Amino acid sequence: MSAAAETGVSLTINGAHQQLANSPTQRLSSVLRDTLELTGTKIGCDAGDCGACTVLIDDHAACSCLVPIGALDGAEIESVESLASSDLGASLAASFLRHGAAQCGFCTPGMLMAALGVLRENPNPSRDDVVSGLAGVLCRCTGYQKIIDAVLDFDHAGDPLELSAGKAVGGRLERVDGQAKIDGTEAFGADAVPRDALTIKVVRSPHHRGSFALGNIDEYVARNPLVRLVITANEIAGQNAFGVIPGFEDQPVLAESAARFLGEAVALVVGDKLDESILDDFPVAWTELPPALSPGVALAAGADALHSHAPDNVMIRGLVQTGHVDTALASAGAVVSGRFTTSFVEHAYIEPEAGWAELIDGVVTIHATTQAPYMDREATAKVLGVPVDSVRIIPTGCGGGFGGKLDISVQPLLALATTLTGMPTAIVYTRPESILSTTKRHPAEIEATIAASTDGDIVAMTFEGTFNTGAYASWGPTVANRVP
Repeated sequence: MSAAAETGVSLTINGAHQQLANSPTQRLSSVLRDTLELTGTKIGCDAGDCGACTVLIDDHAACSCLVPIGALDGAEIESVESLASSDLGASLAASFLRHGAAQCGFCTPGMLMAALGVLRENPNPSRDDVVSGLAGVLCRCTGYQKIIDAVLDFDHAGDPLELSAGKAVGGRLERVDGQAKIDGTEAFGADAVPRDALTIKVVRSPHHRGSFALGNIDEYVARNPLVRLVITANEIAGQNAFGVIPGFEDQPVLAESAARFLGEAVALVVGDKLDESILDDFPVAWTELPPALSPGVALAAGADALHSHAPDNVMIRGLVQTGHVDTALASAGAVVSGRFTTSFVEHAYIEPEAGWAELIDGVVTIHATTQAPYMDREATAKVLGVPVDSVRIIPTGCGGGFGGKLDISVQPLLALATTLTGMPTAIVYTRPESILSTTKRHPAEIEATIAASTDGDIVAMTFEGTFNTGAYASWGPTVANRVP
């Protein structure tokens, strides 16, 4: 430990004096979560963008991920765990519960602390005051209105909910999981990791498409004493492929010799309390290859095939037809045609993918943020090459998903690392890693014509769509089926 670290930082956290020996450059968010185990404070971006880690520092709201503790000597810090200790905090929390202001709950601790700061500064704020005061905290679930209403109504939190006879339909009911999300005790993917869990870091492709060769792994492990194990595709005993639809499992857990998208996983580094710098000298040599970044390029004559089972780069085709469309179009009173494109959409949940795994009586038990535990279980068992009942998935709190956490992400990585080390392992994606490596809403190129009679009845429609599912199937077959 450095001399600066040994001098310590003295501060008050939630009313208790703390003398910390952490490095003065350590983020306050890390100290709260990792040193003091106050996991009510959430980490969404680690860059001051989302506000999930908001706490009060001397009564002022601040993103704890941006503040080094060396700048806080003598300061008073309040996190969501302190709310119940004051009448104002307790009333505000109760109002959030009453108004349904916590949905997934991941942003809620930061939102509550920002709201507490607003009310301390002005006990009777206008709606604009509340909007301005909460502007630094993002929420993907609520649309913000219930949150704003809860702050404005904080002093009526004890009023009974309208569930009397004749008023039950449409009446407001407290969420059965609401209290834990408001008081910060709901455990999300990164919140209940065992203290002795090994850390997983993922080596990812720096190119949209490229081939690679691994170097001397043994030498890399030898010069990095914190590293316990490196896992490559060679260590996968089962099926090195996953997907969400049976028959379309085409994405490798770890790429074998070539990567097909920017951010694709090629190896896992497992060790003791690793950070991203452990990947800086990982031995891998890349050869960048021409990518196909649009359907037009992928479908062009002579384009390289991404998969041997789809030499024309088409995953699936579909055809639906009925009636005599040409006849109906020719006799229609009005015909309108259009061409439309949609871009890919990042699901932008505030919680990055995270989880941990352990072995319990020989069963690989995975605790992870997910929307589809049964699908996770089946896919992970195939990767391990074990019966399904040898894998258990325990969903943690899910800090937003919107369909994005239906796909596999951390689950097989955790399973492999825990199986091969025999120890608990944990992984938390960074925000850039989450955006790079996870699936998106499918871009589309659509041409459509619709015709109506002079009476206004729709008599015909033609539709042709090309949907870009990226390098792997994911939900592509479902999209191609449902959208038309």
